[in-house]
Amino acid sequence: MIRVGIAGLGGMGGVHARCYAALPNTQLVAGADLEPERRQRFAEGREVQVFDSYQAMLASADIDMVDICLPTYLHAEAAVAFASAKRHVLCEKPMALSVADCDRMIAAADTAGVQLMIAQVLRFSPDYALVKEIDDSGRFGQVLSVSATRLGGRPMWSWQHWFSDPERSGGAILDLHVHDIDFIGCLLGRPTTISAVGTFSGSTGADTSFTSMTGFPGGAVAFAETSWMRGPEFPFVTALRVDLEGGSVALSSASPTGVLVCPADGGAEHPEPQQIAAPEGGNTGINIDDLDGYFLEIEYFLECIEKGERPARVPPEASRQAVAICLAAGESIRTGRPVAL
Repeated sequence: MIRVGIAGLGGMGGVHARCYAALPNTQLVAGADLEPERRQRFAEGREVQVFDSYQAMLASADIDMVDICLPTYLHAEAAVAFASAKRHVLCEKPMALSVADCDRMIAAADTAGVQLMIAQVLRFSPDYALVKEIDDSGRFGQVLSVSATRLGGRPMWSWQHWFSDPERSGGAILDLHVHDIDFIGCLLGRPTTISAVGTFSGSTGADTSFTSMTGFPGGAVAFAETSWMRGPEFPFVTALRVDLEGGSVALSSASPTGVLVCPADGGAEHPEPQQIAAPEGGNTGINIDDLDGYFLEIEYFLECIEKGERPARVPPEASRQAVAICLAAGESIRTGRPVAL
């Protein structure tokens, strides 16, 4: 039985807590948050300890792992503290605000001999995982290009509006863009050159980025668009298209048919993604409509702990790479020049 503590009991912490409740090999025993109301809500109906800081939870709770759902600017310090105390660490994306902080997190986990994984949920979301499976099958040959889109309104619900502060969240270019940047890396590996154009707001950093990536090992090119420049009634929009030598694979939040596969020699297919026995309860309230991806990423990380294996499906170095690319895109927007990674 793996004993779990959650640091940060806001929207994401609540989503993760629902997942642990449906997993047989875990016991959620502790939670930490500065806000008394959140601590009270978390404790209702659960036999858990609650703390007013992650430091207090680390000092007093009997846990094997921590699930970090704190604001991004706290990720590195919390992950290093728990890893150094020999607790396994699952940390929400983005990994950290700087590459140097990502390196600190990796070094702390490796030194302590504990597992570290960043919760890059797209790698586990059934539709995206199906796209990866189709690519890995080799049915359509090599990937030639990838295009990804992720658009929404600026999140205004966060504690002390930390999302809107680029010093604490990294802005849209890190908090939102990192999803597609990471998934592109999952498909293609590491690019060598990043070029981006976009818009900056004085208060919230890079609100919009159109990012192109070249120099991947297989010769493919990639493009990703992200933006927070939308009104509150604008729907959250996601899309992905992967063009391969022998066909194209696509998905879109605007399409009711899920993943679309179009072989180059004609026809259209709509393969079914993996069916997940995720917790009931429907909408997460945080852009993704169900718990499937969150449930699967947590289930996978628990398996890594039980087997004593480093998370090969989401190695921390890949999450570090996604942060590096997002930061390079921001630099390219500011300077008007490509950035070598």
